[in-house]
Amino acid sequence: MISQLCGEIVATGEGFVVLDVGGVGYRVNMTSTDIISLSRSPGKKRVHTHLIVREDSLALYGFSETFDLEVFQLLITVNRVGPQLALSILSQVPAKEFVQAVTGEDEKRLTRLSGIGPRNAKRLILELKDRMKEHLPAVASASPGVPGNIREDVAEALIALGFPSRESYAAVDETCRRTGPVDSQALLKASLLLLKERNKI
Repeated sequence: MISQLCGEIVATGEGFVVLDVGGVGYRVNMTSTDIISLSRSPGKKRVHTHLIVREDSLALYGFSETFDLEVFQLLITVNRVGPQLALSILSQVPAKEFVQAVTGEDEKRLTRLSGIGPRNAKRLILELKDRMKEHLPAVASASPGVPGNIREDVAEALIALGFPSRESYAAVDETCRRTGPVDSQALLKASLLLLKERNKI
């Protein structure tokens, strides 16, 4: 099993990077977030990987953080969730956010993800809730930090403005960590400024 690679990115594509390790190019499937993050600066990158072995192919899936890899490995154990769907899920939502949605039985949040319908959302909760609480207790029991439905409402407003779901929720959480509890209007304004700053709008 190839558990990690350390090398320079020599090419990127839709959903993958090519990592040069000692002159050998490894194609590693990654989330769009990780690809963008790793491509921002030159030099060697360390990628934590999971090798999928099939009769006719070998495929590497990689993540910048070991936590994301752990969540991916839990995801692919779920019935009807293959590695590509698991990667798609983690491209749309931060791994910690996904864990909290599953352990909090937030079907509404899960069904907003492309490829996850009501049945899949119920299956994810049924098959992963207890396992996530066992293997990822610190994150599974953590509160997102925003009171009531404010977090959901503000993230929905940002999504309606055209920002990706993953970035919207991440911006709300980051803003709340910086400012502490605030009302929805203040949180929306601050989160919007953060997103504009990150996207250089």
